[in-house]
Amino acid sequence: MRNEDPKQDAKAASVEGKADAAAPVETPPPSKGSMSVFLYILILFSAALLLMCLSSLIHQRNNTEVLGELQNSVSVMQEVQNLQDKIITLQDARRDLEAQLEQAQEAQSDAEAQTEAERKTVEALERLYMMEAQYQEGRYRACQGSIEAFAASGLLDSLPKESPGGGVVSPLERYRQLQDATFARLHPPTVETPTETET
Repeated sequence: MRNEDPKQDAKAASVEGKADAAAPVETPPPSKGSMSVFLYILILFSAALLLMCLSSLIHQRNNTEVLGELQNSVSVMQEVQNLQDKIITLQDARRDLEAQLEQAQEAQSDAEAQTEAERKTVEALERLYMMEAQYQEGRYRACQGSIEAFAASGLLDSLPKESPGGGVVSPLERYRQLQDATFARLHPPTVETPTETET
């Protein structure tokens, strides 16, 4: 017959409970379907993250390129503006030079015209003095020829019309006097002598 001791039974039950509590609880291994879904989600998440990184890099690169193009455009516009300013400055300088050149040409034309007028005046006076010398020497026909050549040369208008003063006539007036005197010498008036009537 078995001796039953309640204390020993309680102690044995307590030891068995601790042994059961210390033993690990075995979880059932995950199924192959759940692993595939997890791996698929992980791949999708990695791909999405990679696409986001690539998109960010491309966007940053595009922004850099656009910023560079804008900076180049600003630089080009500044260069164009500088060139336009230089062109305007050169055009103003050219207009000033053209105005100065025109003034210089006008001054040169006036000087040339004055020089030509003075040359003609000197030539006219020299020919007038030659005609006076011919008249004083009694070479009236030579003087008349010089007067006619002088009238045909167009130098008559170059003779000064103003009198130098001191009772001296102007060269133009002297020429006219010489012309009349020479004509009078070559064409003296004829005097008719009365004829005696026969008685």
